[in-house]
Amino acid sequence: MTDAPPRPTPALTTLGGLNLRGFRKVKSLLLLVYVAFEGPTPRRTLATLLWPGAARPEGSLRVALHALREVHPDALGGEDRLTTPVTSDAVQLLTLRGEAAWAAYPGPFLHGVPLSGVSAEFEEWVESQRERLARHVQEEALRAAETAEPGRAATWAERAYRTPAAPPPEPDLLRRLLPLTLPGSPLEAEVRAELSEVEAAAPTPASTPRSGARMLGREAELAALLARTLTPTPEQPGGVALITGPGGIGKSTLTRELLRELTRLDRPVTLVDAEGASSPAELSARIAAALTPGEAAPPTLAALAARIPPRSTVLLDGADALPELPDLLSSLRRDLPGVHWVISSRRSPPGLLTPGDLLLPLAGLPQAPPEADLAQIAASSATQLFLREAARTRRDLTLTAGNAALIAGLTRRLQGHPLALALAASWLRVETLDAVYTRVLTEAAQLTPEGGGSDGRRGLNAVARRSWDLLTPDQQHAALRLTVPTDLDPADAPHLGVPAHLIDELLTHNFLEAHQPGTERLRLYPALRGLLTEQAAAHPGLIAQARADHARHYLTWFTAQAPEAPQVDAERDNITAALHAALERGEATAAQIDHFLAHHDRRGLHSSGTDTFAALADAAEDARAPESVQAAAQIASMWLAFRANRLLDAQTLAGHFLAGPLAANPASRMKVLNTLSAVRGVQGKIQSAVDLLEQAVTLSERLGDRTRELYYRLNLLTYLTFLGNAAELQQLLTTLEAQLPQLPEATAWQVRQAALGVRLHLPGTDDDRERLLAEAEALVIAGRTLHIQALESEGHEGRTRLALLLRRWRQAEDWLKAWRAHLIASGDVIDQPSLFLIESELHYARGRARQGRRSALLALRGAERTGNPWILLELLKLTARDLHACDPERLLVWVQQAAAAPNIHSQQRAHMKQALYEMYGQQPAEQGADLAFPALRLWLTEHLDGS
Repeated sequence: MTDAPPRPTPALTTLGGLNLRGFRKVKSLLLLVYVAFEGPTPRRTLATLLWPGAARPEGSLRVALHALREVHPDALGGEDRLTTPVTSDAVQLLTLRGEAAWAAYPGPFLHGVPLSGVSAEFEEWVESQRERLARHVQEEALRAAETAEPGRAATWAERAYRTPAAPPPEPDLLRRLLPLTLPGSPLEAEVRAELSEVEAAAPTPASTPRSGARMLGREAELAALLARTLTPTPEQPGGVALITGPGGIGKSTLTRELLRELTRLDRPVTLVDAEGASSPAELSARIAAALTPGEAAPPTLAALAARIPPRSTVLLDGADALPELPDLLSSLRRDLPGVHWVISSRRSPPGLLTPGDLLLPLAGLPQAPPEADLAQIAASSATQLFLREAARTRRDLTLTAGNAALIAGLTRRLQGHPLALALAASWLRVETLDAVYTRVLTEAAQLTPEGGGSDGRRGLNAVARRSWDLLTPDQQHAALRLTVPTDLDPADAPHLGVPAHLIDELLTHNFLEAHQPGTERLRLYPALRGLLTEQAAAHPGLIAQARADHARHYLTWFTAQAPEAPQVDAERDNITAALHAALERGEATAAQIDHFLAHHDRRGLHSSGTDTFAALADAAEDARAPESVQAAAQIASMWLAFRANRLLDAQTLAGHFLAGPLAANPASRMKVLNTLSAVRGVQGKIQSAVDLLEQAVTLSERLGDRTRELYYRLNLLTYLTFLGNAAELQQLLTTLEAQLPQLPEATAWQVRQAALGVRLHLPGTDDDRERLLAEAEALVIAGRTLHIQALESEGHEGRTRLALLLRRWRQAEDWLKAWRAHLIASGDVIDQPSLFLIESELHYARGRARQGRRSALLALRGAERTGNPWILLELLKLTARDLHACDPERLLVWVQQAAAAPNIHSQQRAHMKQALYEMYGQQPAEQGADLAFPALRLWLTEHLDGS
């Protein structure tokens, strides 16, 4: 006999109502609710709670149990003590955090459920549970608000404020809510009014600080920044504001408040964490990533300009580690005109600001003078900050006539330095206010340098050391471990050897801060890094273990992600640090380096990646890493230099590698030859590129690396087309197409796409073009079927071009519209130069010269963005007869040069020879100099734009 399968445990609904899968008998379900919350409960207790006035409470209990067990036999079990396996939505709610808690709260506990006939004790129990659950949801909504970006923060703040069944908010909750509301909103007015009422009802009105203020003591600076960003002038549509001051003085706080205000005003604003960015390339990459979140970085900042809304503001927070900041900012102002730049830095580098820019040096918060009365001390921003931070550990502390002088004196000794005040306030968990004041007073001599003029740094150092001494050993070890990551998601802390409760404690003690609005990421206060670095030197073993744990966690996580995954962006600095640690420990692998290279390449981080891998290559050499690891880092650096168009750097690095011992490895040599070939190709030295790539193909064959062999041959195909060697070209096409049956489907279509692109530019008959037209149609269908956008786009371009070659103008027009529609549906920006080239050619073919010039100009602008010189020659070919009318003499010079230039495509050179003969009756020179593409671009721009 087999056992019957167990019945599923039913779920009890108690939030917003009461039922158990349609069963709604109130007293029966209230039994279940109480046992589900309180655990095994004696029958007598339940009878007393629910039937206090019944003549026979036990009998009433049996009736209710019977009714429930008829429908749900297993819901309540036990004899003397009742138990239940039933899960309750309310009990589950208490395990949820953040937004999930709000989503699981449809309404108050037992909302609308009649409680007639129950005891007063049971009613009180229901009310306490209702309040407990509502408070939990309210607190989690508030947490969601505190970690959200400003717009969403206000939404969550309103939910927290209006949480159903929550008790009237206490002053502490209102003070937390107020900074999260949007300035000028109805919610802000309502919260501020309620907070004022609560404070007015307190027994000592003057003693209560206005700690609900969004930001303390920086109102004038904020107003200056808002005026700067909201009122541009025609002479200066953009501009720069520089916020300076020592660490911990409140630069980031002011920056984030400006973010909130501009968001409230619906102005485009972006916050960039510039902390630790040590090169222009790295900071530029961070700016691009912040302005285009989740996307690959644009190749240049100039390319980013078209994607930035007008009158945008970019906030660069913590730009301290970049000596070249003035030069970079000059480039940013040139490439991104109209953008407002607000920069926070501990210093003001010479040459950063120009006339008309704004400098905002921050000092300590305003403090009450020695002669101030109680009301003046209460109004002091420094006092308010101290009391607000003290409330995190001493809720009973308020400003009174008895302690006002102590608190005011303490704020003056610490020069109103915000972080120093916050740290000193945290001492109150172990010391009295008198003791805190005495300690600061006795150390006052070292807080002010000789001659006065302190900006609070000495006070911060002294207070920070005392705060460190007050941490427990576990807290100190946790803080030292957190010096290893640049910043972190709290969920990763246990993997780094830091339990969650220590994260909370370090936040309470003001060693950690949440620094990125809209995320939960944490970091050690930058102003405390010096102290922590000094302490870390005394614990080398702990730091070594922390670095090992950090490297193990982040490299394991990273190699399990796709290299292009957007979530990798947030951990890029941690991954870089992890690779350096792994190199020092002899644990780094070439596969990890290659994976990190793929991340930089696919995310468009070419220039910054070049520097990153150059540093990794040096570290690998210093650590005497295996040759495969050293080679991987060096190859990554040179490849990214090539991708960043730093051709001389890539060429130099490749040359050094090929002359060194690492080139003895065939696989490494093969990759470097391919890189150098790509450099030569861009430089226009095509025969050299072919020779190098043929060597790489030979090595790939010897190594049996079929994938690289295939892609190297596809690159070789492009170069041979450029040279116009028909015999070699045909032989290579035959070799590639013979492999098609053995290739994966997507790869086979990629080969067919490349073959079509080559044959489109080779001489042929109309019959040849008809066969190619069928192939282009096949590419369109395959791209749609396989969801490969680039394949479908290539098919659209190919068939439209072939319709032009076959002189089918109407069909070409229809296919051009279909191509454009495909790009729009795919979300692409319609700025592809190839589309405008074909459109221009079609207009000229239909006798529409004016429209042809306009499309040619659009193609020229696209060429400026892509840097592709091939487009310039196509434009010269298309517009030659049109531009002959306005500048025949200069046109002759360009056509003569192009007909003999060795650095252009063979087919383009043939077209220029034909144009030279047909238009001027001349034969070209046998061999000329390289064509000067920048000068040609200027000439075309002048004549197309002015015609």
